[in-house]
Formats: sequence, C-alpha cells, structure tokens
Amino acid sequence: MSPQLRQIWKNEYFKTVLALVLIVLVVLGFFQGLKWVLRTDYPVLAVVSTSMVPTLNVGDLLIVQGTAAKDINASYGTGDIVIFKRDESNPDFRVVHRAVKKELRTDGYWITTHGDNNPSADQSFNEKQLIGKVVARVPYLGNLSLFTQSQGSVYLFFMIAVVLIIILLIFWNTGSENEKGGEEPKKKKKLFGKLSYEAVIFTVINVLLICFIIFNLWGAFTFWQPGAAEGSQNVTIRGMYTDLQYHFNDPNIKRPYNNISEASLLQGFFTYKIDSIANGVPRSGVLTFSWFQFSILLLVVFDVWELIGLSKVKRAAKTSKLELSQACSPD
Repeated sequence: MSPQLRQIWKNEYFKTVLALVLIVLVVLGFFQGLKWVLRTDYPVLAVVSTSMVPTLNVGDLLIVQGTAAKDINASYGTGDIVIFKRDESNPDFRVVHRAVKKELRTDGYWITTHGDNNPSADQSFNEKQLIGKVVARVPYLGNLSLFTQSQGSVYLFFMIAVVLIIILLIFWNTGSENEKGGEEPKKKKKLFGKLSYEAVIFTVINVLLICFIIFNLWGAFTFWQPGAAEGSQNVTIRGMYTDLQYHFNDPNIKRPYNNISEASLLQGFFTYKIDSIANGVPRSGVLTFSWFQFSILLLVVFDVWELIGLSKVKRAAKTSKLELSQACSPD
C-alpha cells in the first residue's frame, strides 16, 4: 500500500464515512434478505390505525410473509391477518385486516376482510391485491417508522445525525492528538473521590435494564405520534401484562361489536401471544416479540461480560504485583 493510501486509511474522517457507508449497506442488505426469505416486497410494515385493536396496536412493527391466496385461512376470529392493497392505482395505501371469507371465482380468489375493531366487514378484494399475511409483531419499533413519515421528523433526524457525526469526529480527533502527543495515561477519575466511573456506568446500565424489564411487564406510556392515522395519534405502548389487561379496559376498543369477555396469555421462547373470546367467538392473537425476555437476556449478558472483564483486570493486577515483588526481592 502506498504512503498516500495508508495516510487516507488512517484518517479519522475517512474511517467515519466508511463506517456510515457500511452501516447503510448492512441495513439495506438485511432488508433485501428479508424480502427474499419472506417472499414479499413488504416484509416489515407499521400499524397506523386502531382498526385492529387490541390484536394489533398503533406502532406495532409487523412481520409479513408472502402467501398465496389459496393458502389463506379465512374465518371470523381465527382467520389470518392479511395485508392487501385497497386501491391498485395507489400501492402505498395498504390495509391490514383479518380474513373472514374466501371465495373462488373465474378470475381467482376473492377475499373479504374485517378489522377486529370495525363494525362491519370490508369490500372483498382480488388475490392480485394480496401482499401477504402477518406472522408476527414487534411492539414499539413501528413507532420509529411512523415518526419518520412526517416531514418535521425527517428534518429532526437529519439534524440529530449531523450533530452526532460532529461529536464523533471531535472525539476521535482529540483522541488521536493525545496519542500523537505521547501523553502519559492519566489516572482514572473517581466520582466523589470514591466511586470509579466504570462502577457508576455499570450501576446505571443495570438500573436502566431492570426498569426496562419492569416496564415490559406492567408499564404503559402514552405519547403523540405524528405519523399515525388521523384520530389514532395518541399512541400507548404497553408491557406484556398491561397488554393482556387492556383487552378489557382500553377506550379505543369499540363495543359492543368488539366486546371481549376473556383473554389468555401464552408465552413462548422470546414470544408471547394473547388469544381472546370476542362476542362469544374465539379470536386468535398474533405471535409477539417479548421485550421482557429479551431485556433479561441483555441484563445477564452485560453483567457476565463485565464480571469476566473485572476478573481479568484483577488477575492482571495480581500478576503484576507478584512480578513486582519478585523483582524487588534480594537474590
């Protein structure tokens, strides 16, 4: 490698740009991979309205699998939740409702859907308008997609990105100057002269993760979502047990045609599912990603990683102390 190329490669600005490009490529590659695996051009979509509550909530991120119309299960309560294009002339207008009826005609299958929170069924659509069926949902994450859909949010994200890049460049540049200057490593600072910053950070992260675990069980938080549909912009994210309870109490649930008399929680590996009885008919829930289990895993992995690092530091300090004592001892 020539000296000029080596100098460019060591440049912090070049490394920053390269890292950003790699992140973008990884995200795009992951999305394209999802398209191929799930056999649809829309592998992930966000819920924008309350027409399917409590089964689907505004801000849920849906995992969509491309499915042929002949394989769609259509029945009240237990039918597949499908996504389709309401108007072929406007492909961006997509609807997610439960399939309740399927009919084979001369021009293919026609599917009738019904929103769990709607008073009546939709007009049937042809199988050509079918995108796929919902196979899972991830609470919370869809709000990021919805937030970026408003124009003001795009400007805000752009400003935040610029500020973060500037901070990173300043930080890396300062670090490289210190290395070039050959400064001696400074002693680790301590908070209030007693606690090391590492211990404080370790404690703060543990507290945050524990709070996140508690929230994912019993928490609820309501906020304004500018990217949601008109009338659905007061969005509430809920923990698992709060999600179970709100099937009975949420004001967005329109009764009596969405009257839920019973709801049951089924937990799996990093997933849970809430089935219910609505208007006397069994209703199937959607496989839901469990942030509760995921946050416990994060807590365990983080603590084990930190404990391993601490044991290595203590072992190294003990070895160094032993070598120093041996060097100072008389022959």
